[in-house]
Order: sequence, then C-alpha cells, then structure tokens
Amino acid sequence: MLLDLISVHTPAEQFEGYRQFPTQLWRGHDEVLDRPVSIRLIRKDDARMNRVLGAARAAALVDDRRLLRILDVLDAPRGDGEVARTAIVSEWAEGEHLAQRLDDGALFDPTTALEVIGEVSRTLATSAAADVAHGRLRPTALLWTEAGEVRIRGLAVDAALFGPIDPAAPDADVDGMGCLLYAMVTGRWPALAIDASTVHLPLAPATGRTVPMPSRVRAGVPGDIDDLVSRSVRQVARPRGALPLTSSEAFAIAAGSAMDYIAPVGGAPPVGVGARLRNTVTNVTATTVNAPVTVDDDPANDDATAGRSERGSRGSGKQARRRQAPSAGTLTARILGFAAAVAVVWGFGWVGWQLLTAEPNIDDEQRATAFETVLDSEATPFVEDFDADLAAVLPIVDVRSYDPLGDRNDDGVLDGADGKERNPRAELATDSDGTTAWLTRKYDTPGVGNKGGVGLIVDLGAPKQISTVELDLVGFGTDLDVRVADQIPDDPDLWTEFATVKDAGPEITLRSPRSVTGQYVLVWLTGLPVIPATTATDNPRFQGGIQQISITGLDPPEELDDQ
Repeated sequence: MLLDLISVHTPAEQFEGYRQFPTQLWRGHDEVLDRPVSIRLIRKDDARMNRVLGAARAAALVDDRRLLRILDVLDAPRGDGEVARTAIVSEWAEGEHLAQRLDDGALFDPTTALEVIGEVSRTLATSAAADVAHGRLRPTALLWTEAGEVRIRGLAVDAALFGPIDPAAPDADVDGMGCLLYAMVTGRWPALAIDASTVHLPLAPATGRTVPMPSRVRAGVPGDIDDLVSRSVRQVARPRGALPLTSSEAFAIAAGSAMDYIAPVGGAPPVGVGARLRNTVTNVTATTVNAPVTVDDDPANDDATAGRSERGSRGSGKQARRRQAPSAGTLTARILGFAAAVAVVWGFGWVGWQLLTAEPNIDDEQRATAFETVLDSEATPFVEDFDADLAAVLPIVDVRSYDPLGDRNDDGVLDGADGKERNPRAELATDSDGTTAWLTRKYDTPGVGNKGGVGLIVDLGAPKQISTVELDLVGFGTDLDVRVADQIPDDPDLWTEFATVKDAGPEITLRSPRSVTGQYVLVWLTGLPVIPATTATDNPRFQGGIQQISITGLDPPEELDDQ
C-alpha cells in the first residue's frame, strides 16, 4: 500500500527511440508483514526497465546487514487509463542521510569518518565478491538510522536508473567511497563540472583540472586520509608515485590500515617495528643477566631500610668482609659458566674459519666447462609486461564522428576520412553527463545499412599506450570494434585492432591481449541494436549510440637509440 510520495525523478534528456520516463519513490506499508517499505515505481515501457530488473535481482542476492535490501519485484496495481508499472520493494529505515548531517557546516571527526567509510567499504567488498557494485555512491546513499547504524541504499539499482556520478572514474565504487570520505571531513564534494544538486553538497574548489586534497580544504586532516582520498578519487590531485586503488577490497584494506595508524588499539601510541625489536632485546637481556630483585613498593618501609643500612655501616670490618665474600658453590658455578661461554665462542670461530679457508671441491676441468657455458649462453632480453593496474585515465583532447564508407553528397564517391555522421553530437560521448549520448542515424538493417560501420574517433593528443576502453552504450546488442592508429586513414581496416565484441550490453570494458600504442582510438559500430519502439512493427529500425567513453593507459616507454 502506497502512503507518502517521497520524490519524483525526471530524466534530463529523452533519447529518440529510447524513452525514459519519470520514476517515483514512495514510502509504503507491507500489509502482510505489517512493516514499512520503500517502493520505486517504473513504467514498463521505460527503456531502462530490463537493466533495472537485472540490477534488482542481483542486489537481492547480497546479504549484508548494512544494506537496505531488495525485498520483492512485482507488477504495481493500476486503475483505468493508467500505464503499466513495475514496483521494486525494499527495506525502509527512518533517519538522516549524509547531506542532512553535513548541514550548517557540521563536519565529521577524522577518526569517525574513517570508521564510517570502513563499514561502507567492507559492505561493498562483500557485494563485489558477488559481482554486484553500487555504482552511484552519493551523500543520500548513506543513511544514519535512529539506532545510530549506517545503512546503504540503492545498491546496483540507482546506477541502473541514473548512471554513475562520474562516468570517467575507473571504478565507480572506489571513486564514490573516496568522495564520501572527502565530504565527511570537508563538507564538499570532490568533483568538477557536475551539478551540485546531484550530490546535495557544494563542490570542492578547483585547482586547475583537479581539486585539492582534504588537508588543504580543512586544517587538521591527517595525512592518511589525504593518501586514501588521493588514491581513490579520480579528480583529486595525486602525489607522484601514489598507486591508485583498483577495487573495493583494496579500498577496505587501505581504510583499515589508516584506521589502525590514526586510532591504534588500546590507545597506545604507534610504535615502529624497529622500536618494538629494540624493546624486546632490552627486556630479554635484562631478564637473563640481572639477578632476581625483590621490589618493595610500600613507602612505609623506607625508614626501616635506611636504619638497617646505617647500623650495618657501623659493624666490624670482619663482618663486612664476611658478607661480601662469595660462597665456594657460587664461585665454582661462575667459573664453569665462564669456561662454557669461552668454549662456545671458540667453537663458532673455528667453524667460521674453516668455511672461509676451505677450497671448493671443483677440479680444473669443471671450472673450464662452467666458464665456457657462461660465455656461450645467449643473452635473454627482459620484456616488461604491460601492467594495466598502473594505468590512469587518459585525458581526451577531441572527439569526432567517423563515416569513411558513407556518401553524404550522393556523388558516388565515398567520403573517406572526412566522412562524418551526426558530428555535432559527438562531444556528448565524452562529457561528464552520463545521460547524454551520441546517436547514429536510424537504419533499416542492423549492419549499418550497406556501409558496414560507423563510429567515433577519440584524440588523445599524443601517442599513448592503451590499457582499457570503457564504454557506456545505448541499447542492448551492439557489435563493435575498438581500433588504434597514429593517423586517421580512409579505410577502417588500416587501423590496428585493439578488441572486438559482439552483442554487447550497455556497459562494457575492453582490454587487449597485448600492448597497443596510438594517438587516435576508433570505436567502430558494426552492428546496431533494434529500436524498442519499432519491434512490434512490420519495419523495425536500428540505431546505436555511445553515452560515455573512458580510456586508461600510460605514456609509451621511451625508445633508446642504438649505441
């Protein structure tokens, strides 16, 4: 039963042929179990429906107490004239989200912020183990209940509906957790060129193409938080040599290490390994060498001890000498111990001298054979494997459409490298808005008419060693190739092949089995998905598109001249 309408989200842009409609979030009541629930209503003819249903089913399989779990997916009842809708039912919890807790400049203590983000990271590491990601972490995704617990809402479903906050981030959850930590200690969201209303927080100040580390926005932020944020948030300035975190599990481990350093167990000050070893050696030595001592901590006994000492000093010299003289048994034990120590030291010295002066048992013929083997063996060059984990997101200088096999002016001559298709919209595939896209023309066949393909060219400004190409496509069932070159030839077959995929879904990450270097990256669409609105007609139409392109890689290694 629906009770209160919480919010209505209207898509920013309607793609032609891929209709998206407003979604509603309600507070409802489960009459069977007599409990409050959250209900998200989506129209059945919404182009995102299949993706949302898949995300909801996957999220429902993740079992973690910090998640507001998916409880059911069912058809919503409708009245006369109403459109058919699907209801996604999940747990309901009363409380405040992060943006509300940061109102009026109320910031988190760094230790508390690390504790919170540690819980979030452990939950998302559990989800990642089940191949489920949140994908759209933002301040409203963290909820503090009335019992003081932190709950996470929108697992997988929010990203399926609205896309990631930063589509260019290599890992949306790693970037989102770093952004949440940044927001808790500074009250600002570390991103550029996004609408602040998306995260309900003011944006961090810009320093060129990046935002500063937390300690430069708020005084007193520990360096461990700076390190954690700079290694996870794409748009935060990263110190030279700092390796990025590449998974939720890696983030959870790094957050736990930072927490152990800032707030060690028992309140003890952090002690280095060297100091701990020195203390251990000192304690063992003192226990072995010194005789047992009886300690009297009673202050009342101080005067009595002093009196006995004074009387003893006035005693006869003979008594003093008798007290100082060791017994025969003690003297014998000391002599035997000294002799044993000398024997052990002499034994070790003799063994060491024999090892140093002994000749190896190798005759002259064996020596000559071994030496010739070393001289005759061929040198094996060291080939360094391309490590994708060290790659960073490459900046995109320019993007344009590519239609070399088309004939736009119908003169019978193919357009070649100058051919373009819907070029003014090409930049929408590389902007920071995941709801905009470059779309192809509509075709009568999935094979892009008779041309065989159409696509986009991304200019990286200079040759780069390409690691991955991440694509957010429009529709289901796209065939595509990714190719690389240093120039833009007329024939797409002249490009170096990077990866090929058939029947791709909306989101895909492509990797090459070998290192490929080039300045231009071509995303070549060779098969287009059907337009959903035309599937029931006699003449279905086909259209593809690209919402986001993100490329990771490195600068190519320097080539050394022959010497």
